[in-house]
Amino acid sequence: MDAEAPITRLLQDIDAGRPGAMDELMRVVHADLERVAAAHLRRRFGARAQAVTLEPAAIVNESFLKLIRHRQQYDSRGHFFATATKVMLHVLLDYVDQRNAQKRGGDRDRISFSLAERDAADRNAGVGGTIEVGLQPMVRALAELEKLDARKADVVKMRVIWGMTNDEIAESLGVSRPTAERDWRFAKSWLAEQARDAATTS
Repeated sequence: MDAEAPITRLLQDIDAGRPGAMDELMRVVHADLERVAAAHLRRRFGARAQAVTLEPAAIVNESFLKLIRHRQQYDSRGHFFATATKVMLHVLLDYVDQRNAQKRGGDRDRISFSLAERDAADRNAGVGGTIEVGLQPMVRALAELEKLDARKADVVKMRVIWGMTNDEIAESLGVSRPTAERDWRFAKSWLAEQARDAATTS
């Protein structure tokens, strides 16, 4: 059966105002994202204890990416996107906590997100180099950025957590590509500063 079909049906039910459809979607999204993410992490990192740079697009399946990229078409409030992001971060935090609870000493697992340049717009923006932000600092930084500017926080989630391009982000948020690029440049510089601060205080 097409894995995307029940989600698409539920999104249509939400648009139609069917009672309980949003709660049902949350359960479906939670279960499927946890399954996909946990299975990928077990396969990739297994018994190895090492620093990991996460490429989120390798974790989620294409149907989820498609739905997130076009979320504006079915949910202007972004409930699906917000839920998927929350679940993914929760799964990753649980994975690290469970793995580290089984370890002793300094042999600890960690997951980091890459802010590496992805396209010419990044290179031309003058925000160069590969920057990595740990999972827990990323969660904290996103919470702070949401208070500062919710749209820029959404841009970070789309770029860093879901691997979307500026064109896809602009379409999903209903803004121009230059606006998406400006938001990303600001957010990337802001996150880099947060990463440096976290490194000096750790």
